[in-house]
Amino acid sequence: MTEAKDNILIWLPSPMGDAILCTPALRAIRKRFGSSKVTFLGSEVVRQVLSPSRFADAWFEPVGSVFGVAKMLSRHNFTQVILFKNSFGSALACLLARIPVRVGYAREGRGILLTERLNPPRLPSGDFKPISMLDYYLALASWLGAEVEDRTIELSVEPGDEETLRAGLPEVFSSKGPVVILVPGAAAGPSKRWLPERFAELADRLIENYNATVVLSVAPDSVEIQIAGQIVNAAKHKLVNLGDMSIGLVGLKALFAVADLVICNDTGPRHIAIAFHRKVITLVGPNNPVWTDPGYDEEIFVQGQVPCAPCDRNVCKQPSHLCMEAITVDMVYQPAAKLLEQDSKHGILKRFTGRGTHDRRSGLSLGSFFVEPAYRTGLEDLGLSSIDTVFDFDAGKNLTKDNLAPYRSRQSFQIESPATTVFMKRYNRPPVLVQLRNWLSAKKRISCALAEVEAARKLAALRINMPTVVAWGQQWGWLFERRSFVIIGKVQGGESLERRLPSAFSETVTPENLKMRRRFIADLAAFIKKFHDTGYCHRDLYFCHIFYTDEKSFYLIDLARAFKPVLFGARYRVKDIAQLHYSAPAGYFSRTDRLRFFLSYTGRQRLTPRDKTTIRKITLKARRMARHDVKHGRSVGFAT
Repeated sequence: MTEAKDNILIWLPSPMGDAILCTPALRAIRKRFGSSKVTFLGSEVVRQVLSPSRFADAWFEPVGSVFGVAKMLSRHNFTQVILFKNSFGSALACLLARIPVRVGYAREGRGILLTERLNPPRLPSGDFKPISMLDYYLALASWLGAEVEDRTIELSVEPGDEETLRAGLPEVFSSKGPVVILVPGAAAGPSKRWLPERFAELADRLIENYNATVVLSVAPDSVEIQIAGQIVNAAKHKLVNLGDMSIGLVGLKALFAVADLVICNDTGPRHIAIAFHRKVITLVGPNNPVWTDPGYDEEIFVQGQVPCAPCDRNVCKQPSHLCMEAITVDMVYQPAAKLLEQDSKHGILKRFTGRGTHDRRSGLSLGSFFVEPAYRTGLEDLGLSSIDTVFDFDAGKNLTKDNLAPYRSRQSFQIESPATTVFMKRYNRPPVLVQLRNWLSAKKRISCALAEVEAARKLAALRINMPTVVAWGQQWGWLFERRSFVIIGKVQGGESLERRLPSAFSETVTPENLKMRRRFIADLAAFIKKFHDTGYCHRDLYFCHIFYTDEKSFYLIDLARAFKPVLFGARYRVKDIAQLHYSAPAGYFSRTDRLRFFLSYTGRQRLTPRDKTTIRKITLKARRMARHDVKHGRSVGFAT
């Protein structure tokens, strides 16, 4: 296949889970053939689960017979087709449509119909060798010359989908505990399904012990709706049953994106959860888990160990489903409890005290206090175990600046267990206008501290590096916030870019140093692009708020300034890049370096007319910043 501006068709697999496992290969192909038009061919279900997709320029749905599909394809003059679908009929349709280059696996007797064919790996017995379908599809992308190191599966939701879901399922967003989704169905057949009464018992235990909001996610067919009904009838507590409502695949993705834990049979929605970086427990019975294993670190397999498994049968030949029956409630509940309690590496907070109490006479909240379990002992040793003790604490180093608003204070201090430096921000009676602005940005009533905590939690779930949130708390009056605080851990081995750049910028210029500098600029651009791709912007994206570690990783701090703009997102992204441009020292970053950053950020090799307009906006914004600083007597020591 060439790199010219070709018209490429990609025929996607039919199972929803397989289509999701395709996404690393689709990303690699899109990058490999960036100048070509790429059209996806897939079922309506596949289209809904993969959309919106940045990897496709157009979508078609295969409707009718092989000959009807061939006639439809022949009208679009495709130059190549990549067949992720393994059927004979898909290859035949592309041959009849006279697509000149047809690439795919030689199986199902269709090898003769392909112009470029891969042979799937087999065992000495002749059976297909069990490998992850993710790697199976990536091998096809690699055959085409694409870089396939990135194995991350991904899905996206439209900006308004969460708000639509919020209106339809308010109990999920008002949950006082974790949101746990149970997926008791399996489209492949009954042999993959765990017993409904065990799902019910598991749900009850999660509700009783963790105050969980438990959602039953089932497909809109009679069998799965019946299964959901059996679970609801057997459970002692109220469950949110999606079998009684219709939120569609679009709503389902938005729901999975906000879940704390997903417990499921080995079925398609499992991969939706993984694509949104949720914690997952997968119940495995007759199927060999190797086929669908994406190598996801936060997934736990619970497998029924019986002599006849794995058999890979959709319908069991035994009198009962022995492998699924071998999975007890305890076998699922124990890892679920561990995942809900442990210190998540994504920084999601867990309580060790109550949710707080309320004085009905005064109308004053007596305060909520939350802490990461690993830091509980260290904070208690310093006497920091309540809102009052936090605001009485004065043993740290005062970091409050002269220009800091009087309701805000900053301190740093040491925790002995584990030994680390932390930074504490306190907000005491913030002005009403400040609070209203936060509420408007968050679309709900929120404290100053919680605004930072929620941004940290959401961005960490999207794999944006940031410091650990050690603890936080808040206290409310009748309506407005009285005070709140957040304690943040120090970025280990890191320093802000304002204070320290890599040594390659200060040492004598050598070919090796130039290479290191360019790599640093490209990595910084990739980090900022990844942050912006989450939909977030940062009101102060200066070098002082980006840390760089000894492991060559970037971290974003001061997340109280992070927000998701409802309108004018492009304008706020321009402002972010202008702040980076302004704070990048002119003595270290040349115009060529800045151009290299912008090209790496956009993923292009040459500037387009729109890029040039954007650069003018960035430089004009930086000049306004300089004039503002000069007007207020501050030095302009960075970019000109």
